[in-house]
Amino acid sequence: MIPDLLFFTFRVLAVQNTSKILEGSAKFAALIRGMRKKLRANDISDYQMAVADLRQLDPNMPDLDWAIVSKFRPRLETPAQWQAIRPFVISVVLMTQPRDFNPVRTSMTILTRYIAWVWATTGAELRFERIFTQRFLDAFVEIGIADRSPAYRFDVYRRIAVLIEKQTDSRLKRIPEPEPSDKMVPYTAGEIARFQSWALGQNSDRRRHNAYSILALCGGAGLSAAELIDTRVEHLTNDGVHTTVSVQGKRPRIIPIASAWLPALAKAVDGRLDGYLFHGNRGEEYPPRLVQGYLSEQKWDLRVSAARLRLTWIIQQFENDLPLAVLKEVCGFKNFASVDRYMHLIAARSTSDFFEQVAGSAVSR
Repeated sequence: MIPDLLFFTFRVLAVQNTSKILEGSAKFAALIRGMRKKLRANDISDYQMAVADLRQLDPNMPDLDWAIVSKFRPRLETPAQWQAIRPFVISVVLMTQPRDFNPVRTSMTILTRYIAWVWATTGAELRFERIFTQRFLDAFVEIGIADRSPAYRFDVYRRIAVLIEKQTDSRLKRIPEPEPSDKMVPYTAGEIARFQSWALGQNSDRRRHNAYSILALCGGAGLSAAELIDTRVEHLTNDGVHTTVSVQGKRPRIIPIASAWLPALAKAVDGRLDGYLFHGNRGEEYPPRLVQGYLSEQKWDLRVSAARLRLTWIIQQFENDLPLAVLKEVCGFKNFASVDRYMHLIAARSTSDFFEQVAGSAVSR
């Protein structure tokens, strides 16, 4: 693995040096200026027509999705680079048959960057079996997107690995899912208060249902994005005292929803008697991406995060002084070691405050 990384590193440096030389030429500068000018309508039409024959690779793709593919213009080193790889990129994207704006745009973005990097760095022939290999994927994640977050690199690796496995008989290794970032902190009370206006401001019933379900179940019951995706209206129960959710997935459990979030839950359900609380196409290989994609489209000054809402709920449970075994159960922790990652976020408390309990002269909760 080390020799491979050294090889790719030297190749990347060579490509970067070549780019700097080209940058200095007047011809290249003129090309860049031309690309930045506003395109005329017939320019866009010609640009789309250049790849029109590729649509037969996925004839059932809706017109709006094809428009995203055929109009896509990435920022690469040179326009010539995109012109060279564009038909191949589109043919690979159509293999995955993505649907709807976010999946289509994401596939075009990720696969363009991967193919462009492998082709420019190695000179590999633009054929699926040449470009999409374990060796190139490892190198791309280690070098090509080394500046991106561990979560992003994990997602890119997983997407491309799944594509390779579906198109070939090979079985690729998987990289471990990254742990939650230590930089993530709970939302403040003021930030939480603002989320109601965010959810209310969504421009359709489906989007409002999605927004309120994230708030009610991630913020009010500590569900992860994966658990939220699996939750149906039928999994909610009210016993006259508490409203509970029966969590599905790897760590099934029953959790009471915090009373402060019950109004959000009511708006998420919105009179429905059955069906998933969060709307979306669950045909994807990694369904939690539906939540990530929905939130990434939000244009709001305060970033809404399902993981951070869950983190906020977990810290609240620590502050409620729940017994460790109960804490592990309600939070869905795999083991007690999972508690360690949250310790730096818990407010410090004096040991002397608990002397009576330790000595046995006071009844502990």
